[in-house]
Formats: sequence, structure tokens, C-alpha cells
Amino acid sequence: MPAFFLDDNQVERISGMTREYPYCMHVTDITEFTVPWHWHEELELNYVKQGAMKVITTNAEYVIHEGEAFFINTNVMEMKEAIKNTDVHAIEIAHLFHPVFLTGHFQSLFESKYLNPILNNRQIEVVVMTPQTKSGKKMIQLLKDAEELQKNKDMEFQTRNLLSEAWLVLIEELNENAQNLPSITLTSQERIQYMISYIHRNYAERISLKQIAASANIGEREAQRCFQKTLNRTPLDYLNEYRLNQAKKLLSETDLSVTQIALQTGFSDSAYFGKVFRKLHHMTPKEFQADYQKSGSKR
Repeated sequence: MPAFFLDDNQVERISGMTREYPYCMHVTDITEFTVPWHWHEELELNYVKQGAMKVITTNAEYVIHEGEAFFINTNVMEMKEAIKNTDVHAIEIAHLFHPVFLTGHFQSLFESKYLNPILNNRQIEVVVMTPQTKSGKKMIQLLKDAEELQKNKDMEFQTRNLLSEAWLVLIEELNENAQNLPSITLTSQERIQYMISYIHRNYAERISLKQIAASANIGEREAQRCFQKTLNRTPLDYLNEYRLNQAKKLLSETDLSVTQIALQTGFSDSAYFGKVFRKLHHMTPKEFQADYQKSGSKR
């Protein structure tokens, strides 16, 4: 499983991506690792090798089944998770690449004619392709070929050729289904990005709903509406969930005391931290820490 790094603005720094060769392939067991909210400039052409998963954006949820492919546009705020209540692990094969991998250089004909019409169309956030359509069948085969190609040495040109073909297939798919593109509210996505980034940067401090809302230059009521509409929770609920996730990491990866962890993750005291933690995980932080150390496996 590839390492997953986010900067302070929830922009993913993609493991394996270099300036000299702005492409990499990630194989991820989504069942074992729910991909948190993030966005990045790089494009994704992926397929589900096994099981089923969801890609969730601030505007919609997309369910992708085994043998289906999907595209994620640049700077789309998203998270990924496996379909629950199944014993089959969800395995995603992700081909990630910066637009320059196909365009060659800034303002090239390839960029203006073939990539920008998709990159600049904010109605296009996620495109799911199934083997039941001609373009979907071609896309899935190209992505499988690209996966197989990564086992070889000196495969850089061939990889770019395959992804160039895949991009033309994506254009074909979009041309055939242009009428089915969803209506995207950019303002809502941008507001959520600003507020989540603020929470992730400042969760260890005492922050209020007013401060969270101000980070997106909106009022508290509008902040509540945005979170409820897109994430189905309040800003303060999200803040507490994020704090608890950070606390779980510290409980499992460090020898810090519960009190130290409570203070480092923004809780006012260890008693309140213990109460909130137990409500969500049905055990105390100490019990979680002991259980983790005993089992040696992540939760």
C-alpha cells in the first residue's frame, strides 16, 4: 500500500511522483485504508480490481464495482471507502499523473485541444465507466495493460502512450454522455475545502464555529448548512472526529500518556477526551492503547 501524505491544506503529496516522471501507479486495499478527504492537481484513471468501493465528493457519491473504471478530475475534493458488509476486500489500481505527462509542456496543442476542455469543466468531477459500453470496455483494458506494463523496465514511453489512448477514450465516453453530467456547485466545494483545511491545521488549538466559518468568509449558519449538505455532519462534529482520529494515531504509534494526547489533539482535559472517545469506540483510550499494543494491528 502506498504512503499517503497530506500538506496543511489537505493537498495530497503523491508517493512515487517525481518532476522528471510525473506518473505513478498505486495499488490500494481500500478495505484496510479509507482514503480521507483530500485533493490534488494530478489526474486519476483507475479501476477496481476486486470488490466494490465508493468515491465520495462534496457533490455526490459514486459506487464502482469490480471490473469498472473511473476518472477523477484535477482538484476534486474526494474521499474513498470500501462498500461495507462484505467479506471481499476492495482493491483499487490507480494510475495517477500530472497533466504535463500528456501535454508535454505548458500551453501546448495537446493541452488546449485535448486536456483543458475536461480539466476546466467543473461539471466533470468523477466519470464511472463500465464494461457494458464500448468506451468503458476499451478503458478498462487499457488500464489493465498499463498495470501489467509497470512490471517491465524502460516502460515510460509505453505508459504515456497507453494513457494518451485512455484519454482519447475518456473524451469519447464524455461526448456520448454529455447530457448526464451532474450540476456542480463550486462555491460549496471551495467553502468546504477552506473550512476543512482550517480544521486540519488548527485542530490542536481551541477553535470555535465562528473561526471555522470565518476561514471561508461566511457566517456560522452558512457553515452549518455547507457541512450538513455535503458531509452530513456539523463543523464541530467533524472537528471532534478529526481530533479523535489524530488521537488514535498517537495512542497506537507513541508512548505518550492519555493526558498528553488529549492536550495535543485539542481536548480541554483527559476526562472529556475519555468520554468522547468511549462514546465513539466503546472503550477508553487506555483500553484502546493496551488492546492495540497487545494485538499489534491497526484499527
